[in-house]
Amino acid sequence: MSTSSPEAGQISPDGQFRWDGQQWVPLAAGYREPTSWTRPLRMTVAAYLVVGVIYSIAGAAFYLNSASVERAIRASGTTIPSDQLQQAVTISVTVGWAFVLALSAISIVLAIGSYLGWRWAFWVTLVWLAFNAVGVLTNLNSLANPRVQAQPSAVIAGSLLLSLIALALFVWMLVAAVRYGPWAMRKPGV
Repeated sequence: MSTSSPEAGQISPDGQFRWDGQQWVPLAAGYREPTSWTRPLRMTVAAYLVVGVIYSIAGAAFYLNSASVERAIRASGTTIPSDQLQQAVTISVTVGWAFVLALSAISIVLAIGSYLGWRWAFWVTLVWLAFNAVGVLTNLNSLANPRVQAQPSAVIAGSLLLSLIALALFVWMLVAAVRYGPWAMRKPGV
């Protein structure tokens, strides 16, 4: 009776060891193997997050200024006294920029985590994409009321497109997690 020795790199049937050519070596805890989905998923998500940051900062640079915010406040029909209007505009612009920069920083960290395949980043990015996908509803509402928006309809339509892409990526990541695991990486021996 002949028994063939395993090939180097082969995973044991129980998924706990890898043959190094001479002996079975234990795999690291939580070890997972990439699938055909792993790299495309990670790179697409990372690219989406970077494009989202660029779009957000560019949109803010063009439309998050005193004149645009004041025009949107006046168009909403708010009756703020003139002496308080400038203070409200300044606060709105400052808070708006702080919000854009904070969200951009989070997106950049998640883009790096996506690119590098950090497992924790998968779950946080999944939630992040779900929040971005809610933008489908908010952007549709904004497009329905363009008069009270600081940004033009074309910019809001661009945000809607990004929200639709976030929804598609959310679904892809969810299917990948169910089918394989985080970042479409499966447990060895499965």
